[in-house]
Amino acid sequence: MSGCGDAVAKAKSAPASPASTAGTAGAETRLAETPVAIAAATRATVVGALERPASLRRFFESVARLEAGQAQEDVRIVQFGDSHTAADIETAVIRRALQGRFGDGGRGFVAIGKPWKGYLQEGVRCGMSTEWASERGKLAKGKFSGDGLYGLAGIGVETRQQGARAWTDITARTARTEVAYLEQPNGGSFDVFVDGVRVVRIATRGERTTSAFRTFDVSEANAHQLEVRAAGDGDVRVYGVSLDRAQPGIVFDALGINGARVTTCLQWNEQHWAEQLKHRAPAMVVLAYGTNESTDEGMPSQTYERQLVDLLGRVARAVPTASCLLLGPPDRAVQSDSKWMTSSKLLEIIASQRRVADAAGCAFYNQLEAMGGEGTVAGWAAEDPPRAQKDRVHLTREGYAQLGSSFASDVMRAYAGWRRDSGLAATTAPRVVDPVGAQAPEPRGSVPQPDTTE
Repeated sequence: MSGCGDAVAKAKSAPASPASTAGTAGAETRLAETPVAIAAATRATVVGALERPASLRRFFESVARLEAGQAQEDVRIVQFGDSHTAADIETAVIRRALQGRFGDGGRGFVAIGKPWKGYLQEGVRCGMSTEWASERGKLAKGKFSGDGLYGLAGIGVETRQQGARAWTDITARTARTEVAYLEQPNGGSFDVFVDGVRVVRIATRGERTTSAFRTFDVSEANAHQLEVRAAGDGDVRVYGVSLDRAQPGIVFDALGINGARVTTCLQWNEQHWAEQLKHRAPAMVVLAYGTNESTDEGMPSQTYERQLVDLLGRVARAVPTASCLLLGPPDRAVQSDSKWMTSSKLLEIIASQRRVADAAGCAFYNQLEAMGGEGTVAGWAAEDPPRAQKDRVHLTREGYAQLGSSFASDVMRAYAGWRRDSGLAATTAPRVVDPVGAQAPEPRGSVPQPDTTE
């Protein structure tokens, strides 16, 4: 292992020409000028279940530079969502497919410690001692309480107890780690251990409250354990760790929270979350909500659309050059006259997402359509083996794998179409920088359980 970085390390620079979010205007550096007529025709097309694929143009430009060997930085995708995302099963399939095609830039952002009991992510196993507590705010009697300073993923772990330990066992191939934490006036110190060896003590006390980061290089050939241990001299709040590889490639962060809605993100401190998102510098931001909102039968469509617009506005202000994609919820069935039918409220949510995506200049991916349309999840739950769980909301590993494969395939087909429309030569073979590294292990543990606010 080599030395550590500065107390507040700079993020990797954003791609030279990332994509637009929510219709944000501004100067654009183009990889290739696209004739207006071609752009208009492409914008009207649908690739599989992917609508408005031309909205991902800047993301595609970043991928094209990566594929051509011209990229100096990773092409990052950040997905925020509910339990479907938190499970990191569907997202793991997408991650492996895109990394196998365009190169593996690393596992991405994961927790340190265990922010909730069932926290599971591909390529890592997390744990912590009982002195740590999850910090993500609380919702009681319809009111939210908390400071909103919860890091990139909207959740961290906090302690002030001396000797409190939180760790992440890393099996994903990693050459560089970056710990994200909160610097604050009453901040304490914590020690960082890599593979049982103390590397540095980090002081989190500062004149103001702000996001902070510290980087460490590790040997990519080995698995590692990264541990933080509180010194007991003040409050310590740690958000997670980013896991990178040496060469540029695709990085896909799965940042889901069980029970989350669009309003979950709106409770976070916007300035703080913007710091985190800017530092991450994504080429594309995916918002994957809707399942939990589909249980809110009394919520008018206009209210939900306003919430979604507000969240897209936050994303646009934080990373105005990132592409945006709304990922529609998978099928959800409700029982009516002893029959299982697709929730009518779910259909309303999907229609709202499509309208907002169109108005905001975002792509939209219709997972209901990708599954096979209305009534699919009830049929999947009745199969042997099933592709959906008995709650007819969450999927099994097989179901999520199918959806992830469909999404990755449609995005790559849309990228091929964009290359054609842009006058770029077609690519005929996958660019796999490291076939061994691209074959990440399957996520451990069970498939997600019904959403709850823990």
